[in-house]
Amino acid sequence: MTARLARFSLLLLVVFLLAVWLPQLKGLLFEYRFGKTQLFYSPVIERFVYTELLDEGHQFVYRDQDGRDYSREEFETLIPFIDYRNMEPWGRLPLKLGGRTFDKAAIVAERQVMELKPDELPEHAPRIPLFPLLESRPARAGLTFPEDILRPGERLGFIDSDTNRLNPELTATFTQALEHAGFRFPVQASFGRVSILRPFDAGYFLLDASGALFHLRRIDGAPDIKPVPLPQGMDVRHIQVAENPRRELSGLLLTEDGRIFLMAEQNDTLIPLDLPGYRPDSMELKILFDPLQRTAIYSDRTTIHAVAMNRDFQPIDRYSRRVTMAQPRLMDRIWEILVPFDVALRDPDSRYLGLSPRFHGLAAGIGIAFSLLLALEVLRRRDIPPNRARGDLLLVVLSGLYGLLALILIPPERSRET
Repeated sequence: MTARLARFSLLLLVVFLLAVWLPQLKGLLFEYRFGKTQLFYSPVIERFVYTELLDEGHQFVYRDQDGRDYSREEFETLIPFIDYRNMEPWGRLPLKLGGRTFDKAAIVAERQVMELKPDELPEHAPRIPLFPLLESRPARAGLTFPEDILRPGERLGFIDSDTNRLNPELTATFTQALEHAGFRFPVQASFGRVSILRPFDAGYFLLDASGALFHLRRIDGAPDIKPVPLPQGMDVRHIQVAENPRRELSGLLLTEDGRIFLMAEQNDTLIPLDLPGYRPDSMELKILFDPLQRTAIYSDRTTIHAVAMNRDFQPIDRYSRRVTMAQPRLMDRIWEILVPFDVALRDPDSRYLGLSPRFHGLAAGIGIAFSLLLALEVLRRRDIPPNRARGDLLLVVLSGLYGLLALILIPPERSRET
């Protein structure tokens, strides 16, 4: 009995390992070479245009939403604010659009990109709650890291980087300043950037125990705190801080119910964006700014959406399409027939490791039936009656090719002669 239990445990282990590693081997042997669809709004023809790789060769298509094809150069002239560097050698600067003229400097001054990816959300990425609170008004050019580290929690603690000890004076100063501003401890969440490779420091946004939002900066070594007014009932999930020389917006605010707002830098106004179908846990969001429009582009692995807006963020056009990379390849169809499921070690929308099973549906019944026939043949060659290997056959029925390979690798004992 013990030997049979040990063998069946080994069979289950082999099935699990095969379900993890065989899909990865398939991915290495049949690498997926389809590129992402790049979607833009053309201010020239006032239509959406896109480029994508059609197949596993190198055939790119340049097309508008109506299905009209363009050469690469024609396509780039349709999005001159994106490919403005090519406009100059082609003699197309200054641009004349919408009754206005734009030279290179005017284009660069208005360009900005804001992004939010699923794996940047707090629930999708590990995060150590230690942050450098930089000096927002440095005495010299460029930002530098401070000698202390911010640790938000029951208080706003500052730890000396050299001694690894709490700095009581700095901790008391900033904690009391927050309390005087109406902040209720403990700190529920902190949002900011830790890099010094940015044009200026916008500080951190802190969410208090009641869900109120505060903007914290260090100016001349002292705390600078400003409450950020939120609409009644709004619950903040995440803030993507974005320092840009334009200094128009300080970042993106995501609510718990999946709505997106832009945060105006000067007056803390929240600008809502109407993005139908946006799902932050599985979609990448990119917002492109140019002298005439703002375009929000968001996509998952099957569909890409875009909303073109005027400078006041009012929608002027929308477009959605199924992307080429969502079309299943022949190898993918064959694989879904061969095995009933596979197991991924991580979610592509998360930075955490985890087991994610994916089931292939009814098509896998063909592969299961084929694997079962081969399993019966293996048993016949070893003179093992099927009724003595019911557990093995059940495993093949449940796991298909994985169970068959496990049966071949760890076969049952042969029948004994009487």
